[in-house]
Amino acid sequence: MAVDWEKIRKNYFPALRHLTYIMAASASPLNKEAYKKVLWFYNDMLKYGDIHYDDFNEELERLRSIVANYINAKPDEIAFVINTTSGMNIIANSLDNTGEIIYPSIEFPASIHSFKRKGFMCKKIFDNNNSYLIENYEKSLSPNTKYVINSYVQSLTGFRQNLEEVGNFCQKNNLYHIVNATQGFSSFELDVKKQKIDMLVSNGLKWPGCGYGAGILYIKDEFFNENVIPISGWLSVENAFQLNNENMNIINKTRSMDGFGGCPNFGALISLKGCFDLIKNVIGEGDIKKGVTRIQSRILWLTSEFLKCIEPLDLKIITPLSIGNRSGIITIEHQNCSKIYDIFIKNKIYVTPKRYPEDKEDKLLRFAFNYYNNLKDIKKVEKLLKALNIQ
Repeated sequence: MAVDWEKIRKNYFPALRHLTYIMAASASPLNKEAYKKVLWFYNDMLKYGDIHYDDFNEELERLRSIVANYINAKPDEIAFVINTTSGMNIIANSLDNTGEIIYPSIEFPASIHSFKRKGFMCKKIFDNNNSYLIENYEKSLSPNTKYVINSYVQSLTGFRQNLEEVGNFCQKNNLYHIVNATQGFSSFELDVKKQKIDMLVSNGLKWPGCGYGAGILYIKDEFFNENVIPISGWLSVENAFQLNNENMNIINKTRSMDGFGGCPNFGALISLKGCFDLIKNVIGEGDIKKGVTRIQSRILWLTSEFLKCIEPLDLKIITPLSIGNRSGIITIEHQNCSKIYDIFIKNKIYVTPKRYPEDKEDKLLRFAFNYYNNLKDIKKVEKLLKALNIQ
């Protein structure tokens, strides 16, 4: 059955009734399913306090199973943290800092900051026209290289990495494959086994759109067969509710790092459960993988239509445009970026101004299309750009 995208937009995204919102890479608006779930949680807390704690935990376990199914992991390999950065901090504290990291030169700071603080040797992989190909990885490889850190989708340019190719490269060279999946999480297919991903982090703010405070951490079981979880708390142990402060029987699984070993951020995570319920039950007809696959196709169609519309304007597009490396992000460079952005805002068209790391002023406009966008959004942008005569 075909997905009625306009019905989903109308029924679940009230913000889009008065906004042209093309900035999912910053954050997506909350949808009604997420809103309904988080209201259920807070209303229950309002009326009953902590009486239904077990019900909240059951929702988290359902979410854990859905996420595990989506990325082809085991539920025990998933922990809930607060954001991407917190997940990366856990990974940095899990690894030996004597090995070298290689990472894309334009990589988002959250992917690498924690490792630099801990003294890891870090070396940049340089690009070919904003694409990071396997030959770029091979050129950066040295006898000291032990880790590859890369984003599934680069936040600035929208380049979508072929994670299977990188995973095969890592396996061949005995490297850890660490992925910041934030800009592709819930919008593009993921398979940690097929893509040979050892560790993965994301948040729920951007493409799922659950609001702030929900993060996902995946670390494969095999890692903790040889290593010990780097952080723990009272809920990380066997028989935690005996409340024995002598109990140090750590459960050596990723999931025992939920909330850094303490109580989870139920509100944000239950909101994320609502986002995945929409993807699984409404878009995927009961199948989370089908839901994500349909979203991926929708987003690639939207970006294709957008590119067709702006092609006559002869804009400088810095996003790699091959369909295999394209995401929901299309970024253009223009010397009058700030003025264009101001006019967009006056017309209630919301995109994101960006800049190159070495620049002091914004020179980029990032358009980030999610499944709730439509052709009307694209036409509004096209019409305004033409009126501005910005070629």
